[in-house]
This record gives sequence, structure tokens and C-alpha cells, in this order.
Amino acid sequence: MLGSAQRRTLLAVLAFQANQVVTRSDLIDAIWGDKAPASANGSIYTYVSSLRSALDPTRTLRDAATVLASSGPGYCLRVEAEAIDVVRFENLREKARLCLRGQDVTGALAALDDALELFQDEPMAGLSGPYAETQRERLKELRLEVVERRAKIMLDAGEHQKVLAELAPVAAAYPVREGLQSLHLLTLYRCGQRDEALGAFERLRSATIDELGVEPGTDLTARYEQIRADDPALWHGQVTGPPVTATRTPRAKAQESIVGRHCELASIRTAVRGLDEGRGCSFWLEGEPGIGKSALITAGLAQAGACAPATAGADQLEQRGPLQVVLDCLDVKANSADARRREVARAVRTIAADDETAVAAAIDLVVELVADLCRERPLILVMDDLQWADPASLDAWRRLAIETRRLPILLFGVSRRVPADHRLDAVRAQIVTTGTQVHNLAPLSQEETHLLLVELTGDVPSPALVELARGAAGNPLFVRDLVSALGGNEPPDVVTAEGRTIVPQPALESIGRRLGFLSAAASELLRWAALLDRFFTPDDLAAALGRPTADFDHVIAEVEAAGLVTRVRGRLTFRHPVVREALYARTPTAIRLALHRQLAEALADVGAPVERVAFQLLAAPIPVDKWFCAWLAREVYQLAPRSPLATLRLLQRVTTSGVVPLALREELGIATARIKFWLERDLTAEASQVAARTKDPEVLAEICWLLAFSRLLRGGADQTRQEIEETLEAEGASSGWRALNEALLTRVQTGGWPVDGKPAGEPHPTLIPPQRTMPALDPAESYWLGHWDSPQKDLTRRLRSGLTLARHTLDRSGALRRLSGVTAVIAAHQGRPDDARTHLMSVWASAPAGGPGQDGTDFMLVANAMLAEAEDRQAVAFDMLSGLLEFEDEVACPWLPGLVRIAVELGEYAEAELATSRCENTSEHRAAALRCRAVLAGDPMAAFDAAEYVRTAGNRFGEAQAMEDAAALLAGRGETVKAEEALQVALNGYGELGALTDIRRAKRRFVRGRERACR
Repeated sequence: MLGSAQRRTLLAVLAFQANQVVTRSDLIDAIWGDKAPASANGSIYTYVSSLRSALDPTRTLRDAATVLASSGPGYCLRVEAEAIDVVRFENLREKARLCLRGQDVTGALAALDDALELFQDEPMAGLSGPYAETQRERLKELRLEVVERRAKIMLDAGEHQKVLAELAPVAAAYPVREGLQSLHLLTLYRCGQRDEALGAFERLRSATIDELGVEPGTDLTARYEQIRADDPALWHGQVTGPPVTATRTPRAKAQESIVGRHCELASIRTAVRGLDEGRGCSFWLEGEPGIGKSALITAGLAQAGACAPATAGADQLEQRGPLQVVLDCLDVKANSADARRREVARAVRTIAADDETAVAAAIDLVVELVADLCRERPLILVMDDLQWADPASLDAWRRLAIETRRLPILLFGVSRRVPADHRLDAVRAQIVTTGTQVHNLAPLSQEETHLLLVELTGDVPSPALVELARGAAGNPLFVRDLVSALGGNEPPDVVTAEGRTIVPQPALESIGRRLGFLSAAASELLRWAALLDRFFTPDDLAAALGRPTADFDHVIAEVEAAGLVTRVRGRLTFRHPVVREALYARTPTAIRLALHRQLAEALADVGAPVERVAFQLLAAPIPVDKWFCAWLAREVYQLAPRSPLATLRLLQRVTTSGVVPLALREELGIATARIKFWLERDLTAEASQVAARTKDPEVLAEICWLLAFSRLLRGGADQTRQEIEETLEAEGASSGWRALNEALLTRVQTGGWPVDGKPAGEPHPTLIPPQRTMPALDPAESYWLGHWDSPQKDLTRRLRSGLTLARHTLDRSGALRRLSGVTAVIAAHQGRPDDARTHLMSVWASAPAGGPGQDGTDFMLVANAMLAEAEDRQAVAFDMLSGLLEFEDEVACPWLPGLVRIAVELGEYAEAELATSRCENTSEHRAAALRCRAVLAGDPMAAFDAAEYVRTAGNRFGEAQAMEDAAALLAGRGETVKAEEALQVALNGYGELGALTDIRRAKRRFVRGRERACR
């Protein structure tokens, strides 16, 4: 009757937007998408004419169209709303919701049955085009949602067998719909088919891993664990009810005492005392999941006496209507024993969320009810998970916060962090004007985490447990999960060979289940992020997901707001390493292997930093192939200065694989020899292989020189002399390598170091042709100015040229030693302790040449002190930095603010005063003197002066250091707002350099200062 599929699609589009004008361009897009033919406009006109005849057969050509009318740029289908099945379906869903809200279970079931009867066949069957496909999927989803809601209601009513008969075929048709599968498992269990329920989950798990490459989600896994444990909760509690309803006790367990939070606790306890005297107060608590918001309220209200709190929480999925959180908290129900509550329940029962006038009137009723209840006794109201609350509930909370000025109400709003564009953000800005105390709960400090471990274990925690707990990043819930998973046993080795933390499997499962609140898109993004390096960028995620960053910017905002991921100057990282490990464990091992290899190539293709590609190649035992070898040969000299340990591991894996292409064997062999030589490793095996195969006299001359020098350092003077003499007798080597071998022979014969490769006083030619001479770079200056890439690039140039590497080794000018010292300090700043130690090992075998300011001894001392401090060995770090006082002022003074800081922390004030006086007596180091005096005297203004001084010189690194001092000192004075501003400047400066160690220290000093101020 209606004709072709396109004609019926046009009618469907108009029906979905009945009584609204749909433009011709929208109709064309809906039917053809981006594949519209040139005749599309004409076809639309033809379809409309045919439909008019079919819909209104009595109409003549002269009559105006009444059913399908033309209107401006488009057409409008004029029909009664109830004539459209989709509209009727939506109305029945809403009717069922209102019936449930009013405790009318029979009415709700009848409405849902009527809604399902409208689905006789597949929605929009036979219709084509992007619009039809989208609506078809949407309607299928809505139908399944109705099926699930109906099943929940019937389970609550005890109709287990009937639900099982109806649900089984639907569950079989949609195996990856986890909400439906969870209901099916619960139904099987309640029907006495426990083993079948467990078997069904195992089959689902296998199918999910095979088809999707991931484990089932946390909610479905939690249901399985409940069934396996025969949890009594499977029989009790409504399936359709909200997860948190009005109750007289907060959700946190009473036995979970709180650690830290001195400032917040003091504020709440003060408010409780004020409540006894008739004064109200409101609090807004915000923080990541598990940070202890509910536990803080429990501890703060412990002395509330007879005034018991009422608490309720919003639900992410079950949005049952406006004002729901407030109504639950006040126990407003249609069947309440309190007539006042029944009256409010009746008034709000039929309110639509978009009826602003009715919602405002309902909020007035709620406020009047609260005022009336306060005449009887003070109230304590706790509303949790407000990030999911409806707008009306948030507006009501704001109104109640205002009422605390005149009524004895202690009001709490609890929320997770939300993105900046969330509706909660505007409410949060408004409540500040009401006098509400806003507390953003920070992670526990290391000291507080240690106290929590003592409380949980009843003993002083072992170093291994302390290290494992670091992965919780100050989240008390995750710390409890880790301790509970150990069951009183000691944790295993802290890290794997690939550098990943070993976390007990039960802890990973528990933490993984706690991430069930995430959207599907956020879960997918975080699973990919867990495969990346510790720090990653949106571009890295784009390479992993194969999508532009604009497609998932909102997802990144979601996980940042949830407190799971944090951003440092454009780079992202997991806030809690244990969360990263929990997500990583969800991907089966075999699939991880393929994904790491895939990611390595994807990151290389988009030009990601070489160390991120190297991380992927080392994260799993990826087989060596042609691409692997070619990439390493191309990037080895770029990688070595940035991550020397990773470079050695990759070279070892490649050179022992037996699959290196013939054309790359010599190139990789030379690279291995040079890098091992630089790092003072035994290069005999690799160098000998290259020497045996090469036909190039230049390569042979270099390899022989490297072997000879390496043997000389290990005491083999006689063998070294013989090998050099044989090399000099050979023909074909360039004058440069001949001169270097002659200089080394002089070293062997005289036992002293030649100058520029020749004995003193003897004329000698230039060892390196002028065009290959290294540019004059000062790595120390690059370090202090924050140009940290420069020393690494300099080292790359030296390693890439065998002649340059040999000359700077032989010259004994200290340049290479100094360069390695600088790169060691940079690695320590960037939180790469293994790389820092590897850089340091490259210079231990050679004695200092010249003063400490020229040979890098100061950098090596500081690098070791930084490594000790990172391991909480403050006394060791202090002893090392104290050695700087023996150096000349020019060398020592820039480092002395660090010595003063640690000295003050340890109570070594005499040493701190000595270092400060040393700087103050040296006019060239004014910024260092100001920083020393600031820390010693507790004067933040001196730190600000230091920051201003170095800022004018363009020294962002120095500015960040001074602002860190200012933030810590201001926090200690209780000037939290100014301290936070200074801290943010410091973190931004450190973030630009990737100075992870400095970021951690700055945050730790800020927290300690704030805690001191509270005490």
C-alpha cells in the first residue's frame, strides 16, 4: 500500500517527529545519508505525493493536504500522538515508572505488558537508510530495557519460574548484554538451579573472551561470586529498588576507623556541637571513589548522640523521577505512617521533570516539611552520590543548605568528582555563597597510609607491603583491598621482569569490581590505556583506538573527573597503579601479547617518543621480527640516552633471537658494542662477532679500539698492547682511528692519560676531522634552565659517531662523564631510577678528571641523593648532599636549597644554617640564597622573591622549585588557597619537564604543611 522501502522510511521519519516540520535536507540525510543521488529532491517530492494519496484517499488535487502538509522548507505529519506506536510505547514506559513510584506493582506490570505487545515484529523491518538503522537499534534497546524492568518486578513478586521461562530465550539471543545475563543468573539461582547458573556464567565468560578479548564486566562477575558463595542477599532485597535507600546509619562500616582527615573531622565535630545548640551547617564532600567520604561522615557523627542521621543516595541507572534523592532521604512515601510525608508523596507523584513550575512548588513543600520536622528535633541529612542526582534534587539540596542558616539541620552533600561541564559544577559554585563548607578529600599521605597499614595488620608493615600499598596512591579503600587479599601473608616480589607491580589476584578482582560505575566507553578507553606506558597522551590513545582524539575527549574528561586518571601538562597517567594493574589483568595474556606488538607499530607510525615504543616491545615477550629489528636499528641511538636499560634489554633480545636480517646484523652489532662500552658493560661477545664478520676496515678499526680500551680498563695492559700493535699494522683504517689507536698505545706504554690523545708536549694532528667536531654544549646549563632534551640529544650525537665517542672517552676532558651525570639527574627527576643508576654506572670505572664542576661529580652526588630520598632514606640523602659543602661555591650553591630542605626536615639546623650562609655570602647565587632562607626561616615571601628572580631569567625549572617551597610554607601557615595556587604553578613547571619525582615531593610537602596547620 505504501510502496517502496524509501517511501516507507520517509513516513517513519515524519512519524517519529509527528506534528513537527522535518526539512527536505533532513529527510534526504535520513533516507540516503552521504550517498544521496542527484535526483534526491525530486524523489522526496514524489514520495510525499504518493503518501498523501495513501493516507488521505478522499483528497483531490485541489484540496489542501491536512494529514501530510507542506510547511516552509519541509513537511509535517499531523496526527494524534497516540496514533504513533513509538509514542504509545514511551507513554506506557513512563506510566509504569509512575506506578512503581506509587507502589502500584500491578499497574506497572500491566503498562509494561501493553508496551511489549506493541512489538509484534522487528522495529522498522525492511526499511533502509541510516535513520532507520539507528532507530531500529534504539527501539531494540528500549524493548530489552522493558523486558529487564518487567523481569525485575516479577522477581520481586516471587514469580521466579515464570520469569525463567520468559527470560531464557531472550538471554540466549543477547549473550553480551550483561544486565540481562545477570538477571538470568539470579533467576536460575532462585529457581533452585545453582549449578546451571554457575555453568551459564562460565559459558558466557568463554564466549566473551573468545569474541571480544575481554573478561565479563564487574557487575556480572559480582553476581557470579554471589551465587558461588550462596550469598543470602540473593534472596533478600528488591531487584527493582534503589541501591541506597533512606536509613538511619551511614553506609560506611562502623569498624572502619578513619586515618588522617584532621581538618575535616574537626569541622564536622564542631558542627555537631553546634547542632546541639540549635545551629545548622552544611557540608559538601567531594573526592574519588573509595577516598573515605562516607567513613569521614561516620567518624564525624560518632558523637551526634540521639540525633541519628538519615542517608540516601542517587543511582546511576535507576532515575525514578524528580526529587528522588531528597524524598528517599526524608523517607517520603505514599504509605508512610507520617501524614505529612504522605501528603508530600501525593503532591509529587505525578510531577514531570520538565515542568519547572510544578518542580519548584514541590521543592517548597519539601522545605516546609523539613522546617516542620526541625521543630521536633534537629535533623542530620546525608545525600550521597549526588553526581547522579536529578536537577530537582540538586536544587532542593541547595535550598536546604540556605535553610541551615536558620534551622537546626546538619546537611551533607557527597559527590564524586565530575567534569567541568557537568550540571553539578554549577550547583557547587552556587553553594559556596550559602556558607557551605566544601572539602575536596585528597589521597592519604605516605605517613597516613603507613598508619592505616598498622591498623589493618596489627603490626609494623614490612617494606614489601609498604611498597605494594604505594600502588593504592593514598586511596584507603584500595589499601584495604590489598591487605584483605593477602590474608595475613607477605606480598610477593614487588615487580615483574617487565617492571609491572605484582598485585595479588583477589585484590585485582576486587578493585576491578569497584570500577563498575564506569560507562562502557570509559572502560574500553582505560583498558587500552592500561596497555600503554605509565605516562601516555591522547595521541597515544588515538593510535591505540584507531580513532581521532575528538571522538573520546569526553571520555577522558569522565575518567579524569572520576579521579582514575590525572593529567600532567598534556600527558595522562593512572592516579592509582593498582587500578592500572586491575584493568591490565582483564585482558588475557595471549591477547595482550598481540596488542603490545600492534601498539608498538601504531605508536611508531604516528611518531610517538621512542621510549614509548620500546615500552610496548618490552612489556611482553613479543617475538622478534623484521619490523622489530628495523625499528631498533633506526632508533637505538635516540633511545639509549633516554632509556639506557631498555636499550640494553632490546638489543639483547634482538641479537640473541637468531632472526636479525643480514643487512642489519653489523649495524646492530656496532650499536650494541658502542652502548655497552659507554655503559661500562662487557662488550667482548658482541664486538668479537662484528670483528669476525665485517669486511669494512673502518668498522674493524673501531671494534678493535673499543675492545682494546675495554680490556685496558679491566687491567689487561699486555693483551691491549698486542691488539693495538696488530691493528696499527693492518691497512685500510682512516687517519682518525689510526691516531686514536696510537694515543691508546701511548696510554698503555706510559701508564698516564695523554692530552687530546697524544703525550704532553708532542705535536699531534687533529684526531677528528673538523666537520665532525662536536658543537660546544654545556649540559649543566641546559639542566638548570630546564632544557632537558639538550643533554640527551648531545649524548645521541656522541653515540652515533664512533670516532666522537672514542675521542671523548680518551681525551679525559670529563665531558662524557659530566654528560652522563646530568642525564642521571634528569632520569632521577623524571621518576626513572633504573635509568638513573645505569647512567651512573657508566662513569664509575673512570676516575674524575679536573675539578668537580667540570667532571660532573656534583651531578653524580645529587643523582644518588635523589634516588635515596625517593626510597625514603632521608638521612642517606642528607649525608650525600652535605658533601657538596666541600666543593667550590660556584658548584655547590645551586644545589644547597635541597640540602637545607632535607636538613630542616631532619632537624639538622646547624647544617641548614651553614648552607644558607654559604649562599648568602655569594652574590652570584641570589635565588639559591633566597630559597635557603625561606625554608630555614619558614618565610614564603622569600620563596616568592626567588621565584620572581629566576622567572625574569626565563628559568621555569627554578621557578617551579621556588614555588614548591612557597606552597609548602603557606600550607604550614594554614593559608590553603594561596598554597594551592603556588603548588599549581610548581606542578605546571615540573609537568613541562616530566619531573614526576618533583611532583610527588611537592604534593607530599603541601599535604604535610596542611596537616601541621590543622594540628
